[in-house]
Amino acid sequence: MIRDPNPAWEGRYPYEPLEAAGIGPESTQTEVEKASFTLMTRRLMNPDTQAAWNELRDLPRRMLADALLYDLDLGDAIAAARERLEREREAAARPPESTEIPDVLPDLLAGFAEDLPPIEMPPAPPTVLPEAAEVFPSRSVFDPLIQFDQ
Repeated sequence: MIRDPNPAWEGRYPYEPLEAAGIGPESTQTEVEKASFTLMTRRLMNPDTQAAWNELRDLPRRMLADALLYDLDLGDAIAAARERLEREREAAARPPESTEIPDVLPDLLAGFAEDLPPIEMPPAPPTVLPEAAEVFPSRSVFDPLIQFDQ
């Protein structure tokens, strides 16, 4: 059982102070009634545990406290989440239904091209190598110096 993290409960949630006495939502009403003896023998009876014990002895109040708990079957919840995740992964891995490019796309691109002003580009300048490049050693000089691990 998992408790609501923000319960609409005034004061401390009654099961918290009684956990040391082994009292929880699964405890029977008889065990709750006899919890005072356990609390006194363990020297845990104080105003806080007394108030919690009084709240849980009142059956309507205990039922309200239990209504704030969620009974989760984590095994089933995890299995269902895994199945959903697998379905989503498979759906994401599948290619789209249609791989054809819509007929509208070329017309749309042509329309964009007509709206743009023409761009004039001058020819690229010729590449001029510095004189040092001509005296740079050839590849045959470096090949014997480079060795790779086999």
